[in-house]
Amino acid sequence: MPAAVALAVMSRPSPLLQMVFKAPAGLYRLGLGRLLGRRFLALSHRGRKSGRLYETVLEVAIFDPPAQESVVVSAYGTKADWYRNLQAAPAVRIRTGKLDYAPEHRFLTPEEATAAAAEFCRLHPWEAKLAPRVLPGIGAVTTDSSDPVQMLAALPMVAFRPKQ
Repeated sequence: MPAAVALAVMSRPSPLLQMVFKAPAGLYRLGLGRLLGRRFLALSHRGRKSGRLYETVLEVAIFDPPAQESVVVSAYGTKADWYRNLQAAPAVRIRTGKLDYAPEHRFLTPEEATAAAAEFCRLHPWEAKLAPRVLPGIGAVTTDSSDPVQMLAALPMVAFRPKQ
């Protein structure tokens, strides 16, 4: 990440936004996660201290069909529990669209994150335009930049694909 980019953590999202963000998790709990296609994934992971199994639903920024690889962004930075759990132990399961697999994961390099952010902005121009307003509003870790590519590239990203 460039040294000139300053990161700040904002407050938690409003209760209304929290309900909106929890809706995809509700669909997965009801067995309807397939309705979300590959724009979301359900990540099963183990707690780094408890060893307890958790499921976290994340928005997919980029999906590469040939590799069946999904890239997600940690809007809350390296402090997000799911992210910290992945640093301690491998992911257990991924469900996205019709795919359900035991994954391998990798943390993207800054160069890969910049390329993924640029691709996300190209594929989703409307969402990219809203990112400078939405990210601070949900309490995400943000930069002092209003450029969506820079904002997204400054956040940690993780790629998941089926184990070989």
